[in-house]
Amino acid sequence: MAVHNQILRPGNLSELFLLWNRFPNAVLFAGGTELMRSIGGYNDSLPEAGITGIQSEPAGARGVYREQPELPAEILSLEKIEELRGITRTERYLEAGAMILLGEIIALGKIVPNAFSQTLQGIAGPLVRNMATIGGNICSWGDAIAPLCALDALLEVRNAGGSRWIPALRFCSMPEKLQKGELLTRIRIPLEEWSYTVYRKFNISDSGGEGGVLILIVQNQKNMLTNINVVFAGDLLLRDKDSEAFLEGKALPLDRRDAGHYRKFWEAYLDNQKYPCPLLRDKILNAIETGIAGLSG
Repeated sequence: MAVHNQILRPGNLSELFLLWNRFPNAVLFAGGTELMRSIGGYNDSLPEAGITGIQSEPAGARGVYREQPELPAEILSLEKIEELRGITRTERYLEAGAMILLGEIIALGKIVPNAFSQTLQGIAGPLVRNMATIGGNICSWGDAIAPLCALDALLEVRNAGGSRWIPALRFCSMPEKLQKGELLTRIRIPLEEWSYTVYRKFNISDSGGEGGVLILIVQNQKNMLTNINVVFAGDLLLRDKDSEAFLEGKALPLDRRDAGHYRKFWEAYLDNQKYPCPLLRDKILNAIETGIAGLSG
């Protein structure tokens, strides 16, 4: 007979996987914001973050109030696992454990890529950002998805048998982000210099019932645009690499007509996606066109 509402606190990853094998239905607990949102009433101020390794609710499930919230029978708390709390910086990348709080990443200052820092600062308020973990935000399909994919970050996934690194873009495009018994343990962000950043957050309330985050980042060298990444993450992840190739190699400042041409690439791309709704679609296209126009001087 299962013991209800017990909280298990492993001290390291080895203990975690042993307990997880013993209690395969246990819920992993990180910052706790996602668990509070899922078992209590709807709270629009909470981000989708907190439970590392647990997928988000399906689209349309948000806003459902549960009058009789119930805790999971077993909870595996990650709070004592130091392997998930490290932060490392080298000349090439910034690496953070999945249990690092969003507020802790913001506090690192200028070493954090602008696109990532702006996105984290746009999540709820300071109280929640100092509770929610980066691993929980990613696994609950939170705002951090867009900048991590735009920055070509890597994610470390571990199970009892070992670990592997997965590009964030591929991880977020997989139907099943994590297999049973897998845990997101670290993120690795390349510390490349991006000269131009556009961050836009579209809220559900003013976007036709859909929302998400748009990131547009640019690298240039000797007045030439060498790299551009544009990612939107809402209910789906969107990135059109064909349109990015259109601008690469062009001289800066861009011709003012380039913004309109670039918009047409994304219009055709979104026509094939059947997503998002018309209102959010227009907001995305307008933000992209405005962002590209900002490179025309």
